[in-house]
Amino acid sequence: MSWAHEDSEVYKMLQGNQETRTSPRQSSSFRLLQEALESNPDGISTAMPSRLSPNVQKPVASALHKPVTNTATTPLRLCERCNMGISDVAVRITEGRYRHPGCYVCSDCGLNLRMRGHFWAGDDLVCEKHARARHHT
Repeated sequence: MSWAHEDSEVYKMLQGNQETRTSPRQSSSFRLLQEALESNPDGISTAMPSRLSPNVQKPVASALHKPVTNTATTPLRLCERCNMGISDVAVRITEGRYRHPGCYVCSDCGLNLRMRGHFWAGDDLVCEKHARARHHT
């Protein structure tokens, strides 16, 4: 007896599923895109349908550059090299000592110490090359 025989349970089950199948559902966003394409047959769309585009206001450039105030949520640190306030990204050297990423450089040659690390030569931060030079002299 074959599973594809018309009297078999498998055949009846497959035929029953085909009869009760519904057409696939189309998502609402795809339907909106399809309607936009069908309404403009040349394929050039000047704007997307408004139901797809959210009504979110873009920030104004002046609102992006507001001065940061010294509050408990945004502590203002002082760069030990340039003595300017640090309001965004800071390199922590030791507890209470910070620098701007651009100020985290060797005192002798100006090499940025990011991804290299630093060495102490007195109160100065230096690169490995100058730390060796100072150690041997």
